[in-house]
Amino acid sequence: MKKILIVEDDPKIAFGLCVRLKANGYITWVAEDAITALRLTLSHKPDLIVLDISLPAGNGLTLAERLCELPEACETPIIIATGSADPRLSEKALEIGAVALLRKPYHADTLLMAARQALALSERRPHAVAPAGRLSPPPGKGERKRVLIVEDDEKVAKALALRIQAAGFDTSVATDGLSGVRCAVETRPDAVVLDISLPAGDGFSVAERIRANVATPVPLIFLTASKRQEFRQRAHQLGAAGFFEKPYQPEALLAAINQATRATAA
Repeated sequence: MKKILIVEDDPKIAFGLCVRLKANGYITWVAEDAITALRLTLSHKPDLIVLDISLPAGNGLTLAERLCELPEACETPIIIATGSADPRLSEKALEIGAVALLRKPYHADTLLMAARQALALSERRPHAVAPAGRLSPPPGKGERKRVLIVEDDEKVAKALALRIQAAGFDTSVATDGLSGVRCAVETRPDAVVLDISLPAGDGFSVAERIRANVATPVPLIFLTASKRQEFRQRAHQLGAAGFFEKPYQPEALLAAINQATRATAA
């Protein structure tokens, strides 16, 4: 059975999470502060940590950074929960490697889904083989090429997916930075079409995280509605396979995707 540590100072919330997680087959522990969380992490080595940011003995983000430094916990996935609406928290969560950021109040099913995804991803991580937490490329070369679309406008994302599927690709869609990184690690796409403006981390931060966590170099194609020249320069520095300012010609984007995926197959 998978073990989950809940770091939450509100006893009612902690109790409710324990009940729901235990009902779904997980073993749980609760820490009400950062000191207890560190002690339980070292003694029980949980498979997943659900971490509230507001804690009485240490900030949750500081605790997350400390956990990432510990050999016993550096690869343990962390789901961050917060009652704050501060948009900067999304970027910070991305920086420390959180697998999900949940804004309170969230539905218990949302946590369960995030927990299942995080644990499944952790099981696929080949600790003894891949350096620096990178995942090995998937076997098999005969299947359709996979394109990940990271775009926070759901209508735009759906239209892109339909157009790219019609051109013979399989597609996945993520609507924020955290989901984009997680999906890239899980599916290991042959190319990523990435909007620069995202609610959970800007596209460049997401691109860096994808490059850091996927073993095989993934071609990146950036989309933006901005005319800022520094965006184009930054994309070039990251070795982008394409850079398109909205509105763009769909045929040109498909050509860039075809060229990028052919290059990775070579």
